[in-house]
Amino acid sequence: MFQVRHSNERPFGQLVTSAVLGAVILALLLNSGALLLVAREYRLLGAWADEPQPLATAGLQALRSEVLLQMTFAVVVWITLLSCAVTLVWFRRRDFASQQTLRDVKTLAYNILASVDQGVITSDLDSTITGVNSAAIRLLGIGSDCVGQRLSQVCPLGLALEQESQQLAQRQLPIRDRDLTLHRDGRSLRYRADAHFLNDSAGQPLGCVFLLRDVTERVLLEERMARMERFISLGTLASGLHHELKNPLTALSLHIQLLDERLRGRSPTESPDDLLSVLKTEICRLNGVLEGFRSFASLQRLHLQPLDVPAVLDESLRLISPQAANQGVQIQFSRPETELPLVPLDSQKFQQAVLNLLINALEAMPGGGTLSLRTGLETDRLSVEVSDTGSGIPAELQEKMFKPYFSTKTQGTGMGLALTEKLIGQHGGQVGFESGPQGTTFRITLPLEPPRDEA
Repeated sequence: MFQVRHSNERPFGQLVTSAVLGAVILALLLNSGALLLVAREYRLLGAWADEPQPLATAGLQALRSEVLLQMTFAVVVWITLLSCAVTLVWFRRRDFASQQTLRDVKTLAYNILASVDQGVITSDLDSTITGVNSAAIRLLGIGSDCVGQRLSQVCPLGLALEQESQQLAQRQLPIRDRDLTLHRDGRSLRYRADAHFLNDSAGQPLGCVFLLRDVTERVLLEERMARMERFISLGTLASGLHHELKNPLTALSLHIQLLDERLRGRSPTESPDDLLSVLKTEICRLNGVLEGFRSFASLQRLHLQPLDVPAVLDESLRLISPQAANQGVQIQFSRPETELPLVPLDSQKFQQAVLNLLINALEAMPGGGTLSLRTGLETDRLSVEVSDTGSGIPAELQEKMFKPYFSTKTQGTGMGLALTEKLIGQHGGQVGFESGPQGTTFRITLPLEPPRDEA
């Protein structure tokens, strides 16, 4: 499955080790023969020296001492050569055991990667495939001979993977949950890909590893569920709209009847100005309801551009600062220690979503408090948090907070949070909150890359 390019270093090293071991054994044999000859000469010299009428002279004794010294050196060399031979044999066995362990580990890795249902593809820094498992072969419909070819040459999806590897090298951050589409056999197959760096033991990059999951059925199910949710939301929206329109229409009908009576002279002492004021108020209320419905129901295309998020947050805080000062609310803005990257966002819609959260936070602290705004970077997502020190949201109301026309205030249309969730969702982000007696924190998370349908 995963091919490894072997160099000639290991066979050459084995050849050298074997040659050295052979030389040591040969030297050991030769030295053993020399040691036997020296020992024989030493015994002969000793026999001559022990004769009844010794022939030995001072020179013969010196020769015997020299032979004894040579024999001692020969013994030392013999022991050294024997130690070297034993050591070389031990290292050779260790090397053999290490190679066997490596083969076992490779076999285990092969079996593990072959058993997973995710496609695994590895490539070097030049986007050349160095390994592929059976799941990737099945998912992409490619052959096992693709190893050694460039990603873009294997299949149409390979070009997208090659582009992802280039982005990975530029950003130096892992890529997660990237949606890719492959058209094959008249079908549109949807894959979700992750990309990570492969590093050697010194931490130097060797290439990339891609993990592919077939999410075609899951995406189809999600799309069907999204359509059902839209139908349910439409029913909820229609019900809320009916409720919001019915009250002002009832008030309009009643006051028009009263105005008609006054104008006909049935109550000549009363002025119609107060009735006209009520009519104007209710008409404005109706207009606000319809505008909120239009903003929520319309799905306008985003105008994405690289945005300096802290600058937009500064501008949003400037807009609410007069209201905060009147309420006695202190504003705290926690900036990240490192500079944030530019994020592709629709400036107007992003600021509208943030302003909705800031205004909600102010309305939660009518008697003063602290409004905290924080932004930061979490792996491959940007986060923005808006916190207040109000009394919190009751637990029984928390699940209704993002529903259209739901509000805990007497004023307003109840569309602020629903519209915020919709605007952030268009950017591929999410909105959540945590609430307790000490206050509430709303949290926006946004991807650093634009959604595929908006890119």
